[in-house]
Amino acid sequence: MLSDQFFTVNYSLTIVSSIVGLTLCLITITIIITHRRCRNLTNILSCNTCTAVALYFIFRIVASIYGLRQDWQSHQPACIFRAYCSLALCAILCFSHSIQATSRLFFVVFYKHKYLVTWRSHLIMIIVSWIVSVIISIKPLFYQHGFELEIESRSCVVTPKIVSLSMYTLLIIFIIPLNVVTVFGGVIVYYVRKSSRRIAAIASNVTENAAPAPVPVVRFYRKRELKLVKNLMIQSTIISCGGILYLILVIWHATQKQSPPESFYLLALNLITIFTAFMMIALFLLNKQVKEVALNYVFRHR
Repeated sequence: MLSDQFFTVNYSLTIVSSIVGLTLCLITITIIITHRRCRNLTNILSCNTCTAVALYFIFRIVASIYGLRQDWQSHQPACIFRAYCSLALCAILCFSHSIQATSRLFFVVFYKHKYLVTWRSHLIMIIVSWIVSVIISIKPLFYQHGFELEIESRSCVVTPKIVSLSMYTLLIIFIIPLNVVTVFGGVIVYYVRKSSRRIAAIASNVTENAAPAPVPVVRFYRKRELKLVKNLMIQSTIISCGGILYLILVIWHATQKQSPPESFYLLALNLITIFTAFMMIALFLLNKQVKEVALNYVFRHR
C-alpha cells in the first residue's frame, strides 16, 4: 500500500506543473487574440492547442485536489465525466498537432490548391478534430469499468488493466495522430529540400543580373519551413515521452501475470501532465512572435 506522502508529493507536483502550463496557455491565447500581428494561421492553430491543454490542466488540478483528500475513495464527484473529458482533451491535443502538420503540408506541397490554405479550411479542420475526439473517446463508456476510479492512482481514468481498451486509447488517440506529424514532417522536409535544389538549379541558368535574386528567397523559404516543422516535431516528441510509462503498463498487463508496481499507475498519469507542461513551455519559447510580445511587456513594466 502506497503512503499518503507518495500521493501528496506526486499530486503536488501535478498541481504545480498544471499551474505553470495553464499560465503559459492563457498568456499565449491572450497575446494571439489581442495583438493583430500575431493573428495568423500558424498561431491560430497554436491557440487551438493551448485551449485543449488549458482545459486538460484544469481537470488535472481538480483530480489532484480530490486525490489529496482523506475521503478520496468515497468522494469523487462526476468521476466518469471527468475521466471522459480528460481523455477527449488528450485526443484533441494530439490531433491539434496533426492539424498543424497538415497545415504545413498544405502550404508547402499543395499550395496551388488555394482553398486548402484559407482560414475557412483551417477552422473546419479544428472543428472536425474536436468532433472526432469527442466521438472516439466515448468507447470506454461501453466497457464495464472502462472509466473508473483507479485505486492505485486515486484518479478517474481509462485503466491500463483492460488491455484491449487501453491499446485502443493509445493507438487511436496518441500513436496515430502523433505519427501523422512524423510522416507529414518527413514529406515536408523532403519536398522543401527538393524544391530548393530545383530552384537553385534554375537560378544558376538565368542571366548574370538575375541570378543572385532567388538565392536569399530560397534560403529564407527553406529555413522558415524547416524551422516550423522542427518546432512541431519537438513538441510532438515531448508529448510522446509523456506516454511512455502508460505504454509500459499496458504491455506489462498484456504480457505478464504478475502485477506491476502500484506506484507506476500514478507516475504514468503524472508523466503525461508534466510532459504536457514541458510541451507548453516549448510551444511558448519556440513561438518568436508570442515570446517577443511577452518579454516586451515584462521589461516595459519593470
